[in-house]
Amino acid sequence: MNGSTFIGMGKSILLGVVLLGALGLGVMAEPATYFGVTFPQGDLAFADRVVDYVAASCVRGAYDDPEEALGPPDACNEGGCEGCLGCDTHAVALGFRLSVLDNRGYLVLEFVDNILVDVTGDDLFVYNTNGHPAIVEISTDGYNFVYVGETVGYPGRIDIGPYISEGEEFRFVRLSDVPADEDHSRCPGPSIDAVGAMGPGRQTVAGEAFGSLELQPIGELAFTFEHTASTFFIILDTSSSMGDAIDGSTKIEVAKSVIIDLLDNLPDGSLVGMRIFAGCEKSRLISGVEPLNRQWLANEVKQIQPGGTTPLAFALEKTKEDLAGINDPQLVLLISDGMETCGGDPVAAAKDLIRAGYNLRIHVVGFDVRTNSDARAQLIEIAQSTGGAYFDAQSSEELRQALALAAPFTYTVYDATGNVAYVGRLGQPGPELAPGTYSVVIDTTPPTTISNVIVQEQETTLITVQQSNGGYQAEVE
Repeated sequence: MNGSTFIGMGKSILLGVVLLGALGLGVMAEPATYFGVTFPQGDLAFADRVVDYVAASCVRGAYDDPEEALGPPDACNEGGCEGCLGCDTHAVALGFRLSVLDNRGYLVLEFVDNILVDVTGDDLFVYNTNGHPAIVEISTDGYNFVYVGETVGYPGRIDIGPYISEGEEFRFVRLSDVPADEDHSRCPGPSIDAVGAMGPGRQTVAGEAFGSLELQPIGELAFTFEHTASTFFIILDTSSSMGDAIDGSTKIEVAKSVIIDLLDNLPDGSLVGMRIFAGCEKSRLISGVEPLNRQWLANEVKQIQPGGTTPLAFALEKTKEDLAGINDPQLVLLISDGMETCGGDPVAAAKDLIRAGYNLRIHVVGFDVRTNSDARAQLIEIAQSTGGAYFDAQSSEELRQALALAAPFTYTVYDATGNVAYVGRLGQPGPELAPGTYSVVIDTTPPTTISNVIVQEQETTLITVQQSNGGYQAEVE
């Protein structure tokens, strides 16, 4: 199996509205011990739901069921067994990459009836049966992931404290295979049996329905937005190679068109800035960070022309000046079709922003770089160094999809009488809604309206919104 996906995302962007019935929690948990680790919440401490699963190469059919990673560990006995040293059908394998063109295997799990927090000692436990290391990331909302290290063992142990802020709570874990881990066993890559979290149980209000609005992106890694960001800064590569042909146009013309669409989807009142770069030690500030003026900025974008080398590091160093004095969270969108060609170190420049105390993430789109492994690796490292995400775009449509996912759409929920029941933003925790019939309006361009959304106790209603031909189509499941 190569690149299999547990959730059918296909080749489209999915915006999922998940309106959940009340969980009815409140059951007293009994502590339970698994392989030397005592979980105060007992079996409630383990992951409950598969959000996404992509297997890389060579995973055999017996080891590709992501549901096997849910609940307490069951692949090994306390006395030890073969499963603890290799493959077991009670675990799911992530696979390995045959080449840089291949998918990286990953698994995203959610804690439904408990949360992950920083406690004294280790906080997260990954029960991995075959001894191959896994990259571990955690998230509050399922879109913005924070790297917290690598782990191996049964269980592998992670202390999340050094990577997070005090008081943060997490519900999602993403496990990925480690690059260059070539493994031709029956269950290549990390083989995950269970994931347990230290933290309290989650309570809901009986008789009410819990709802959340989710955005489910496609791609090797989820390209996401920081939902608390109030400042958006776009950095566009305008080097000579951006004048190359693609999809009957040029890369720069495609990028300009997609950026203008992105501006249309940013919320009114957003603080937006933009910088371009081409030529060693040459970078131009198109707009400083200021309240969004869509028409003016779109006109400026239309005038951009390509030419020159690729000074990624210099552009990031100038960005440090552009964002100086801004205390609010910032989201930086970097779009490039190549790697540093002026002798700088863009990864170090990105890390310097974090060391300097900037409250930002850099999300990176590699435009037509999938066959350039060095450029792609450098762009990925830039994103990861700030806790951001990376997305491949090989065509105009994929670039449009990638940047559309960066637009933090708002949405409004109306009750049956037309009154506003909730206003939220994608990626933030969803509303608590009483059972009934609602309509949901997503602030896309043009707005997407979903009528007759029925919320029932103890049930889930899923709305998918597919981007198509410049618009959006919604379907209730």
